[in-house]
Amino acid sequence: GEFAKRMDMPFWKRMLFKLAGMKYDRLAARRQQHYHFIFVHEDGEGLQQVSRLLAEKRIPASVDEVFHLEDVNQALKKVASSGSKGKTILKINIEEFSNMILNIINEEFSVCKVADYEGIDLSSPYIFIGSTDEEKSLVCPIRLVPDNTVERDDGWRAFRIEGVLDFSLIGILAKISNCLAENSIGIFAISTFNTDYILTKAENFEKAIKALETKGYKIAK
Repeated sequence: GEFAKRMDMPFWKRMLFKLAGMKYDRLAARRQQHYHFIFVHEDGEGLQQVSRLLAEKRIPASVDEVFHLEDVNQALKKVASSGSKGKTILKINIEEFSNMILNIINEEFSVCKVADYEGIDLSSPYIFIGSTDEEKSLVCPIRLVPDNTVERDDGWRAFRIEGVLDFSLIGILAKISNCLAENSIGIFAISTFNTDYILTKAENFEKAIKALETKGYKIAK
């Protein structure tokens, strides 16, 4: 009931907490220990609060099992089963991401809104289309922009992640995006079945490439 008192809860809630904590009170008394409840939101601020507490009080975190990234599905099944006796950790090798090869596309692109897709040669390389209930979009080399374009934004350069990315991989695009955001570079990202394409404004492209090389990415020109 100490937590309920600290939180200035009404009497009936204090009694509920006291009843719920009786088992732990007995265990703590038997071991001559004290314990306290803390409640945090499952957000960044709450996690920082817990991290500070663990560091300041030198409290070891209870870890049940550690999984590597390729075993992410197994880790998710374990968490869903509610059978963990501690934290389930997903270990990500950042170096694996940093060693990825980025291929520069030797084209300048335009991001367009079009009236329809007639006259667009879909067999040409680097044609990306997206149709919704609100618009028809097209990303293509500037030299291939059709006449029926309603709006367009020219001056984009692009690179793609080399190879075929497994759908279970997590954080690849986010890591590249964070790296460029740290250098005040905005991106336009397109995902295909095989990989991700990242576009930046042409005036920022060389700066983006240098920033990624600094982080260990290999650039294929």
